[in-house]
Amino acid sequence: MDPAQLRKLPKMDLLLALPVLEDSGLPRGLLRRAASEELDALRKGEGSAPGMDALAQAVLRRALRAMEPGLTRVVNATGVVLHTNLGRAPLAEAARAAWGGAAGYCDLEYDLDRRRGQQ
Repeated sequence: MDPAQLRKLPKMDLLLALPVLEDSGLPRGLLRRAASEELDALRKGEGSAPGMDALAQAVLRRALRAMEPGLTRVVNATGVVLHTNLGRAPLAEAARAAWGGAAGYCDLEYDLDRRRGQQ
């Protein structure tokens, strides 16, 4: 992003004061972290400087994604029963009842968006 576009990025307090973020009901710390990540991505050249409304919507989407459960159930089709990147072995039925999200194979060390293991 060129310096002229960098100057178009809003200050954090102005961004967080927008009604779509202020009235979202989400914790301010979560919104601040999401806004910081979104602004950092723009500064690194991941896209061009959007308008305030578009930026606020992007921050809101990022904050809502951060609130989603961290693990996703997947199918272990690798042939490896105790797969370290897929949460090792599935839990017993009693343990599943106690802790549902991580009961089977999950995306423990995989980034499903990139389709390969994280570094």
